[in-house]
Amino acid sequence: MSEENVEIILRGVEAANRRDADAFVADLSPDVEWENSIFWSEGSRTYRGIGELREWFNQVVIEPWETLRIEIEEITEAPDDRVFFGMLLTARGKDSGVDTRQHAWSVQWFAGGKVTRRKVFLDRAEALEAAGIQE
Repeated sequence: MSEENVEIILRGVEAANRRDADAFVADLSPDVEWENSIFWSEGSRTYRGIGELREWFNQVVIEPWETLRIEIEEITEAPDDRVFFGMLLTARGKDSGVDTRQHAWSVQWFAGGKVTRRKVFLDRAEALEAAGIQE
């Protein structure tokens, strides 16, 4: 597994846990495509570029949550500069006070030491397929 790509993922998760937008976008390609499919009631949306990623970070990580914690549960190298990982999101709603737990799986694509694309799945098998991994 590319140690550099794993470190990039871990840094991004820790930045999200600290709510640090600058650190979060530091390892993203300027033309990154960030597919967000699990947090939006209006459905999936793709954010493009660092500016839109900052918008996503504020709307998804900062605004709705009193607390938010992402834990990596599994991580695996995939073909073609991709990394597959499973995570557990635990959070408490800022306005509602409701505790939330969500398992999700993500595939991130890399080029030149930067994340170029990310997609999140609620189904592990779909994520493995997108990563090009067969169990």
